Amino acid sequence: MIKILVVDDEKGITDGIEESFSYVGFHVSTAANAAKAITVFKKERPKIIFLDIKLPDRSGLDLLKELKEFDPGCIVIMITALEDKDNALEQKARELGASEFIRKPFSRNYLRDEVVVGKIKTVLEQGGHMQRPRLLLVDDEKEAVDLVKKSILRRIEAEVDSAYSGDEAIKHAQEFKPDVILLDVMMPKKSGLDVLPEIREACPGARIVMVSAWASSEVAAKAAAFGVKDYITKPCDPDTLVEHLKMILIGMGKLIVKDFK
Repeated sequence: MIKILVVDDEKGITDGIEESFSYVGFHVSTAANAAKAITVFKKERPKIIFLDIKLPDRSGLDLLKELKEFDPGCIVIMITALEDKDNALEQKARELGASEFIRKPFSRNYLRDEVVVGKIKTVLEQGGHMQRPRLLLVDDEKEAVDLVKKSILRRIEAEVDSAYSGDEAIKHAQEFKPDVILLDVMMPKKSGLDVLPEIREACPGARIVMVSAWASSEVAAKAAAFGVKDYITKPCDPDTLVEHLKMILIGMGKLIVKDFK
C-alpha cells in the first residue's frame, strides 16, 4: 500500500484528499503545518506528499526543499490557491523537485479522474514504482471468469489465477497469495461469505472485492466485518470492472497499463 501525506492548513482540503485516496487503497496521513508534516514524514516515510505552498508556520517551498533533501525519491505534488503570474511559483517548485502542481479549488471528481488516474499513475510509472499485481478471480461460472480475465489481460500487466468454487478459492488464495481477489458471493456448496474468513486468514493484506447478482445490504455488512469495502453488482460490464480494478491497483502501486486499442 502506497502512503500519502497531505500537508495543508485547510481541513476541507485534507479531508477531501484523505477520503478520495483512502477509498481506492492509499494509506493517508495529514498535517496542518510544517512542523507536524516533518514529524509525520520521518515516521511514516510516505511515497507521495500533497504540499500546500502557503502554510501557517513556514513556506511550503522551503518545506519541499527539506523533504527532498531527506528523501530525494519522494513524489511531491504542490497545491495552492495563490495567483501564479507567469507560472513563477510552479517553475520554482519544479526546480526544487516537485513532480506536479495543482490549483485550488478542485472537486473530488478532479482528484479521482485527473490526479489519481492521471498524475499519480504517471509519476509512479516514471519513477519505476509500479509492480505487476497478482489477481485471483473466483466464480462458479467459468465463462464469466474467462471474459473478465480476457478483459483484464488486454488492459493490465498482471498475473491472473482462477478458481471456480469456494474450496478452490481457499486453496488458490493460500498458494497464489494474490494482491486482489474478485470473489463471487453465490456459489454452490460454499458461498463467498462462507470462505471469506479462511481467505482473509490466508491473505490478510489482499484487497477483496465481493461480486454478486444480489444487491444485499446484509451481505455487504457481513463482508465489511472482514475488511471488505468493495462490492460490485452483477451483471457488470467487464470494462467497468477493469476501471474499478485500476483504481484499486493505483493505490497499491501495482498498475501497469498496456497500450489498448
